[in-house]
Amino acid sequence: MSDSTTLTEAAIRRFVAAWYEALDFHVPIEQAYALLADEGLNMQFPDGDIRDYNSFKTWYDRVTNLFFDENHYVQQVEMQIDGDTAVLDVIVGWQASWWEAPAAKSKRVSMDATQRWTVRSSDKNAFGMVIESYNATVEPFKYAPGFARL
Repeated sequence: MSDSTTLTEAAIRRFVAAWYEALDFHVPIEQAYALLADEGLNMQFPDGDIRDYNSFKTWYDRVTNLFFDENHYVQQVEMQIDGDTAVLDVIVGWQASWWEAPAAKSKRVSMDATQRWTVRSSDKNAFGMVIESYNATVEPFKYAPGFARL
């Protein structure tokens, strides 16, 4: 449910950090749902698209059972705020380990990713916003007029 609160750069920065913290700590699915739009959800990952809570749960269950020792490091957030919505370009470093049976050792990934999000105001959580769209498959961000650098 959207409210009339205007988004701010500081609030968006806190929300982005909270999202990645939730992923790193594999929070219960209900806590992750609280950060996502109830309707109109559109998430794109290299391994598939998510349009609702059921498809998010399938993805979340898979990645939280595959990856461990995860760390996300927000390197940059560019944003264009328009009232109660904002478009974000996020550059995040991600490190994680995983193990594939019957391998003797786990594997480790370390990479930087550029993601484009749309967030909108919401009273659904303490951050005052939810993710409406999330594209983890975008090309590296090029600076554009109208985006504020954090």
